[in-house]
Amino acid sequence: MQDIVLPKKNEKKLLARAKELGADIMFAYEKPNPGEGMFILASKPKELDSVRKKAKQARFVVASSTDETTIRLIMEAKWVKYFTNIETSTGRNHTHYRRSNFNQVLAKLARDTGKTYLVDFSHILKVEGKKRDLLLGRIKQNIKICKKFKVPVQIATFAEDEYGLRNPSDLKAFLRYLT
Repeated sequence: MQDIVLPKKNEKKLLARAKELGADIMFAYEKPNPGEGMFILASKPKELDSVRKKAKQARFVVASSTDETTIRLIMEAKWVKYFTNIETSTGRNHTHYRRSNFNQVLAKLARDTGKTYLVDFSHILKVEGKKRDLLLGRIKQNIKICKKFKVPVQIATFAEDEYGLRNPSDLKAFLRYLT
């Protein structure tokens, strides 16, 4: 299992800590670095379009958004490999389903364009109280839909420093708990 990290300062410390834990990590940056990954946080469709040309230099692209229109564009974009944080941690759930911003139509698009759903472990750690319960329920629903439509699911720490990294076997166990 490869973990995706978002280094802010010292990459050497991240690599050393990953070696201690036995983790295989890939770097993703907000600005394009040739041969490395790219992380896009898009709140509007225009933001996604403005990054498209820069993203072609990246080895892989991780896109994150909570806007329904932008999520649809992420699922249709063939140049985006991973999507994450599509579920919102705010708002009430409906009577018969959770407000997770993911449905069977988006799952079919994700499968057809070869996307992988990434569970953001650092986001789960940052949310507290009842909001975490809501978030975990929405993530579970998204994973259930992904399994039904054969969309691959992985977990990543998105660690910014060496203290955010976790043991790969612990992450796998947490992902098994969510499924």
